[in-house]
Amino acid sequence: VRTPYYTSGLLIESNEIYTKVYAKLGMVLMWNQQDALMVELDNKFNNHTCGLCGDYNGIQIYNEFINGDASYNSITFGNMQKINTPKSTCDDPDETQALPSCNEHRDECQRLLTSPAFADCRLRLNLEMYIQACMQDKCACNGKDSSCLCSTISEYSRQCSHAGGRPGEWRTQNFC
Repeated sequence: VRTPYYTSGLLIESNEIYTKVYAKLGMVLMWNQQDALMVELDNKFNNHTCGLCGDYNGIQIYNEFINGDASYNSITFGNMQKINTPKSTCDDPDETQALPSCNEHRDECQRLLTSPAFADCRLRLNLEMYIQACMQDKCACNGKDSSCLCSTISEYSRQCSHAGGRPGEWRTQNFC
């Protein structure tokens, strides 16, 4: 559809950065047209969600892959979401295999995420989770190209803002 688009309680807008979907039922989706999707829900959904976005109960924990009393790691939880089709079957990643540690990139990632631009973010987010993601990004790029870090740093900045923080200017002409 062409945006802006409106039909029975649904509005879709887009600009050069985001596509936004507003649903009258109390939900907003924001997609950066690449690698990040953010969902905002009305308070009436408190304690009525589950899955990757958490349970929306006001208690922030960083591993909300929970079903009843069972807690899952991210690979197991992801494996539970697959859908096979009659013509193809998806193999589960081996959840016993640890991701490479990529520890040689820890210092650089920690330096990036604790730079003065993110001073207002440190106490609002689980820094270690983003350091680990940054290290995985660096490994995937063989440590050479810094542009592969941009999505993780962008998400850290976005989540900081969403948590009430004010990240500073972290993008430069040579980085992201």
